[in-house]
Amino acid sequence: MEPLTWAFIGTVIGTVVGASASIITTVITASNARKLQQGAASLERSEKALEFQRNNLLELQDALSAGMRLIGRAHLFDTQQFHKGGKTGCTELLPEELNQELYNSNRELSILTERIINNPLRESIKNLRQTMTEVLMARAEHESFTAMKNAHASYEETMNLLGKVLREHY
Repeated sequence: MEPLTWAFIGTVIGTVVGASASIITTVITASNARKLQQGAASLERSEKALEFQRNNLLELQDALSAGMRLIGRAHLFDTQQFHKGGKTGCTELLPEELNQELYNSNRELSILTERIINNPLRESIKNLRQTMTEVLMARAEHESFTAMKNAHASYEETMNLLGKVLREHY
């Protein structure tokens, strides 16, 4: 074969090898860029989720405090009614304003509770909400005081767990 043919074959092979190397480099670079972008997007989603959970728990702390205060007001009203009613117990309904505040508080607590990712904390809050409801459902003064005592103990336990979750994760 002529040297010119060999030169042509060498040029073609060099061009193919060079183009292949360039294509492979571009594919590897694009793949790495995609992986980096996916990692950054995943990190951003994780950070947003953590921020959402932290903000939800901080809002929940305030809502639980407000809810317990409302339960205390309802307990006080019921106690006054027990004393007025004597042995027959409390038969008067809560004042409309207090009843509406309790409704709004319970609604807010329900929404905030379901947003919690931590299962033990979510269950603790559900138990607290149940004990808070028991205060409202008491039909005798001693039942009301017992339910209020249980609600307060559950509140303290739940707030401690909530604080622990906040300190450990956020």
